[in-house]
Amino acid sequence: MPHGGSLKPANVLARRYGVTGTDSNTVPLAEMIIEELETRYGGKPYAIISNLHRTKLDPNRELEEAAQGDPTAIAAWHRFHESTQKACDSVIKKSGMGLLLDIHGHRHLDQRVELGYLIKGDVLKRSDAELNADMALIGSTCIRDLDKRSPESFAELVRGPKSLGGLLEFRGFRCLPSPSKASPTFMAGYFSGVYDVAAHGSRDGGSVSGIQLECPWNNVRDTPEHQRRFAVALAESLGVYFEVHFGRKLK
Repeated sequence: MPHGGSLKPANVLARRYGVTGTDSNTVPLAEMIIEELETRYGGKPYAIISNLHRTKLDPNRELEEAAQGDPTAIAAWHRFHESTQKACDSVIKKSGMGLLLDIHGHRHLDQRVELGYLIKGDVLKRSDAELNADMALIGSTCIRDLDKRSPESFAELVRGPKSLGGLLEFRGFRCLPSPSKASPTFMAGYFSGVYDVAAHGSRDGGSVSGIQLECPWNNVRDTPEHQRRFAVALAESLGVYFEVHFGRKLK
């Protein structure tokens, strides 16, 4: 979780450019997701959380924009990504494969859960056949390795009934991309993924795939009750997702 931190130490310079708004309630939401996964499947996932406010550090950007020269912020950026990579390496050593969820919050007018695979919104407007035939596109996504493992087509993996968006929609959460919403509406906004899933997903190799999980405020982050409901739905969905696409049960 790169954008849920609240600490603003005076000895860390404020960032001079870039987005500085916090993703409110993403940390308690993530904690509930961890609880539900542990309760349901008996294992506790790794969680890497930046405690610095985004005015001080943005771990979801390359170092120059992320820390903007401040030595403490630079050190924190390195620690965040080294910790993330160590977690990925540990998962690979134990299981041979894995999934990284980069949890964020958005306030787009279309209040859907947005799944980011490093596929731009205009590219999602293509047909399923066009997506499946574009090997260069598939190879540039953060689920490159998972596409090779899954028995489903690439388009189905991204927006079919057994995609993460499809599974969450089945449990009452509108998603993008998904069977009901294949691509974003013009000018509605869509976050396709940035640094974290590019650096630690499987785009450049490895067997940990990544998904940027952008959670809307309404009905997901706004209250503890809604956070819990989403955490339950996501935990249930991930159980199916792993069985279908990774070919293994979480428990």
